[in-house]
Amino acid sequence: MFWIYTIPLFLLAALFVLVPLWRRTQTETESSEELRKSANIALFQERSDEFEAELSAGNIDQQQFDSLLSELQQNLLTDVQADESSQGAANAGKPDRRKKSKAAMSEDSSRKRFGKSFIVPLAMVLLIPLLAYPLYNQWGYIDDVQVMDLFQATVDNEGDPEEAQRLIVSIGQYAQDNPDMPWPFYFLGENFAALGLFEEAQISYTRAAELLEPTAEKALVLGRVATFMYVNSDFQITPEVQLVIDEAQEINPNEISLLQLLAADAEQRQDWEVAISNWRLLIQASPNSEMAQDLRLRISVAQRQLASESGELEGPVLEVQVSLAEGLELDPGLRVFVAARNAEREGMPPLAAMDTTVSELPTTIQLDNLSAVGPFNLSSADSVYVSALVSFAGIATPSSGDYRVLSDSFEHNGESVSVELIISEQIP
Repeated sequence: MFWIYTIPLFLLAALFVLVPLWRRTQTETESSEELRKSANIALFQERSDEFEAELSAGNIDQQQFDSLLSELQQNLLTDVQADESSQGAANAGKPDRRKKSKAAMSEDSSRKRFGKSFIVPLAMVLLIPLLAYPLYNQWGYIDDVQVMDLFQATVDNEGDPEEAQRLIVSIGQYAQDNPDMPWPFYFLGENFAALGLFEEAQISYTRAAELLEPTAEKALVLGRVATFMYVNSDFQITPEVQLVIDEAQEINPNEISLLQLLAADAEQRQDWEVAISNWRLLIQASPNSEMAQDLRLRISVAQRQLASESGELEGPVLEVQVSLAEGLELDPGLRVFVAARNAEREGMPPLAAMDTTVSELPTTIQLDNLSAVGPFNLSSADSVYVSALVSFAGIATPSSGDYRVLSDSFEHNGESVSVELIISEQIP
């Protein structure tokens, strides 16, 4: 396929040379023709003047003059009609047969110029494919171009086991033929992971990491290695897993996959301080993403858990009772976002937010200062209102088709307040 694409590109490139060249030769030919005609007319006039001078001097009589002039006119007519054979005078001893005409010399010069200006560029254009294709085939990166199609297919493949199996065969053969190239092993690991073959994925990622230089790319691959070693070790950070994590963090301390792994492990162990620390680093990597919104909610939950364990919970508390309207049936897996906002400052981020799912409704959500997801908390506002959003897109931003309910504004006075929200209306 690559070679097929190069053919029209070569033809297009050749046109950039041949079209201007053809136009130039056409212009030169037309100019040469005009020059030849002008030269013949000048020569005719010159010879006519010579004949008249000879007649006036008495060197020739009127009959000879008429004969010579007639022959000169015939020669001019022949040249104007572009006859290739030059017509000479009738007699060998006559003056116009003693030298080559200026028109003929001009035409010969034009032909020489035409040959050089056209044949040499044409030859160079023809030599380009004759040299380029063999040289690129010898020294080019055609193998990399071909394998990129397989890599892109891996990236584009979503939930298709048969395609993943096909790619494993194709990329595996390429990896076997090119054992010193890291990326075939990396994408082989991606396809193994897509099929749930985690041990095979770990082996492939490890081989890719071994072939890479200590750059950010190697840190990324080591993150994959650590993740699947963690999974294959029953979700435990063993000394072997920690060694891989340390090696990757030495190259890039903020590698995303490592931060996700460390945060997930800390959350599983309920080590909330470590989890919060890694979540905040992940938020810094992409502060406006959907992942960042979700992590802010997780941080608020973790902070509340820490506060409840230490008994340091202070400030207003909103007990929000959330339920669906009678008869309203929604997908149990849909996310529900509950948030409190400053009633006096519209358009600002929530002062506190939590999320749950439809399957958990009805439920009571507690919002407090530890539920803050931005720079301000509940204590920073005197008057607030509460909302509940059922999001089909799984994000906290309302969109058409979602279900949402808003409470009236109220003052919390720094105390505990109960609010009831019944979800019933769909956003148009």
